[in-house]
Amino acid sequence: MLITIDSMINAPVMSLQTGRRLATVGEPIIDPHDLKIVAFFMHGPRLDYNPAVLFASDIRELGHLGAIVDSAENIMSPDGLVRLEKILGYAFKFPGVKVVDDHKRKLGTVSSFAFDPKSFIIQQIFVQPVLSMRLSIASLTIRRQQIVELDNEKMIVRAPSEKVKSAKTAKIPGGNEVPFENPFRKPRVPAPQNKIAD
Repeated sequence: MLITIDSMINAPVMSLQTGRRLATVGEPIIDPHDLKIVAFFMHGPRLDYNPAVLFASDIRELGHLGAIVDSAENIMSPDGLVRLEKILGYAFKFPGVKVVDDHKRKLGTVSSFAFDPKSFIIQQIFVQPVLSMRLSIASLTIRRQQIVELDNEKMIVRAPSEKVKSAKTAKIPGGNEVPFENPFRKPRVPAPQNKIAD
C-alpha cells in the first residue's frame, strides 16, 4: 500500500521509548537519481537542532499515530552528515517540476506523489495537467517506470503507446460482431449509391 506525501507532511513523530510526541514531519529530502526519500526535515518546539532531520531508515513504522522512531536521538542536525550533504546539494524539489512526454508534448506539473512505506521509493507521481487538458482530465498519474529523464526543472516520461486501428469490432447483444468506426476520429464518407438499370 502506497502513502501519499500529503498525508505524511505535518504528521507527528512519536517516540517508542517514551510514547511522547517528538516533532512534526516536514519536507522530504529526495535523491533525484533513484527517487528515494532519504530523510525528512523535522519541526517542533522540543527539537535540539534547527534545522533538524530524520532519516527515513530510522522510521520504524508509519501508521495512524504518525511516524514512530526509537527515541529523540534519531532526530539530528544535518551538519556534518556526509551522506546527506550531496543530496541536499542537488536542491531537488519535486512538486512544481514540469512534465513533458518523449514527443515533447507538455503534460503539466508535478503536484504530489506516493511512495512505498517500506522502501521510501516514490512509485507514483501526480500531475496537474496543463490548462488545455483540464477540461477532460482532472489529474494525471505517472508510474515511475514511465520516467525517461529527470532534473530540477523537467521530467520526461514515455507517452502512452497508441495503437490506432481503422476499424474495431463491437459486440451487439444477440447479434454478430460488426465493424465500429469512431465518428470523432474519422469523418464519415457516404457510400456510393448504385443505380439499378431498368
